[in-house]
Amino acid sequence: MRATLAALAACFALASAACGGGGDDDRTAEFVAQVNAICADYRPKLALIPPPAEDPDEWVAIGADMADLLEASVNELRLLEPPGSLDDEYGDWLALRSDMTTAMRDVQTAGGSHDAAGIAAGLQRMETLMAEADPLAEELGFAECSPTGVTTAR
Repeated sequence: MRATLAALAACFALASAACGGGGDDDRTAEFVAQVNAICADYRPKLALIPPPAEDPDEWVAIGADMADLLEASVNELRLLEPPGSLDDEYGDWLALRSDMTTAMRDVQTAGGSHDAAGIAAGLQRMETLMAEADPLAEELGFAECSPTGVTTAR
């Protein structure tokens, strides 16, 4: 019985593909699912990195850890090819995530220099970028990508 059902499902899939089944909606849904899977992998890891209370030295490691995870997620997300209907917005969102990586690298550098003002500026930049990226992720259907998962409070 299961073999028969599997054969029928395979025939249906082939017939749908031959008749133009699938289409842009399926491609978009598959793409969104791929993006969400990547974010579902990285967001909890980012959320586990607690910001230090006051010591600028701690921001060296925290900034590096956050930037490394953001960079790895961006690298994976860049491998995906968005459908034409999402191309521009996806590019904008991906650029914001890339800018978040840069902001956290700036925090890392400022921590290494004991530059409290530089840390604060980097964290403020991060908050600004997340405030722009998170609603765009929601608009695109990237439910697992918003919120980004980075904690910037000191």
